[in-house]
Amino acid sequence: MTTQSFPIPEESSTRTALAAEMSVCGTCRLCVDLCDVFPSLFDALSTVDSEDPHLLTPHQQNLISDNCFHCGACLQRCPHRGPSSDHEINLPLSFIELMQVRRANGYLTARQRIAHLILSSPDVTGPIASRLSPAINWLTRRPGSIRRRIITALTGVSSTAQLPSISRERFSRWFRRQHTLSPRDTPRVLVFPTCEVEYFATDLGKTVVEELNVQRVPCALANTTCCGAEELRSGRIPAFRKRVRRLTNILSGGPSDAPIMVMTPSCLTHLRTNLVGHCDPEQQHTAAAIVDRLRSPIEVLTELRNTASAGAAPEISSIQPPSVVVLNSPNMTEAESIAIQRAATGGIAEANIIEDAGMTMGAWALRQENGVNVPRIVKRMAQRLPAQLDHPRILVRSGLMTSQLLSDETGDDIVDPVVMFIRSKSQYE
Repeated sequence: MTTQSFPIPEESSTRTALAAEMSVCGTCRLCVDLCDVFPSLFDALSTVDSEDPHLLTPHQQNLISDNCFHCGACLQRCPHRGPSSDHEINLPLSFIELMQVRRANGYLTARQRIAHLILSSPDVTGPIASRLSPAINWLTRRPGSIRRRIITALTGVSSTAQLPSISRERFSRWFRRQHTLSPRDTPRVLVFPTCEVEYFATDLGKTVVEELNVQRVPCALANTTCCGAEELRSGRIPAFRKRVRRLTNILSGGPSDAPIMVMTPSCLTHLRTNLVGHCDPEQQHTAAAIVDRLRSPIEVLTELRNTASAGAAPEISSIQPPSVVVLNSPNMTEAESIAIQRAATGGIAEANIIEDAGMTMGAWALRQENGVNVPRIVKRMAQRLPAQLDHPRILVRSGLMTSQLLSDETGDDIVDPVVMFIRSKSQYE
């Protein structure tokens, strides 16, 4: 097999192209209330003549790019994309290219390199953390504590970040213990757990798989957990392309028509966007076929329900709150949004749908550089919510870290959209 060579972008052209994109953003400023990329960009522009982005120093560009969590919220809101625009702004992609340049030219500090390696190597850190989960959870449960500051000094992971608790049992271990396919059963769904479900949100994965069992849908577990998103974002391109080759080989096995259910929305978007573009030429046809099979849990369950029956919007049987606020994530497709809206409005007196609910924070938000930014971003997200009423409400939002931080900020209970969708099944029982 021929291994495709992807040269590292040339620094001068990369920074010039980034400045050109920043020039468009500087005149638009529509995304100023998202992450700290845009406030920091506009503050930096105010320090140079004529607010010309080409006059920003490399250091200023680096600081701006470090504020990006690669959630895609700005891409959804940006008016300077698509066939109707003269531009195709994609700052997250430009920041990835800039990170490649910074890594190749030695512009990252030792602590940054260590933090990037830890955050982008879940295949190594995940199993270790899972085995030592009681000790790890004790070490990390108090932001700002002395032990957290020691961890920051050693790893570059923020001492103030609210780290999610590690599950005692990995999702894949639970799955293999609970589910054994008989020789006569052909898997109808291939479950790709992702790192979030494998090590942290295992209950979410169990809920989805148990729902498939109720519907008598045989499912198998993909022999992989990580999509490699953080490897790409940290500029570790050789490691990411090696992972792409492995993912292509693994996911191409089994029934060719079985959907591949990717449990985390951001990982699903990453695979749909980057799998084909970073694979070897001989694997591109196979990778494209894999991308066509990628589904979210809501997409899989919707297809099953449409096959079983069709009708009015379902009613929620397990939760009957006075009000529900649905916060669409940047990675939610239109079909998923419609399905969640139907589930949220069935049998509930009040349901608010917020289409532009802000960004999603993943592992990249844990870097020490972002320790101050994250609380500001969460406060801006909370300000998008409707005013708190006297009666309780439930927020529907995907993303483990984002949901946890938003719940701490507002005091609301937060339900994952997949759980909301599954709990709306009473119509079909």
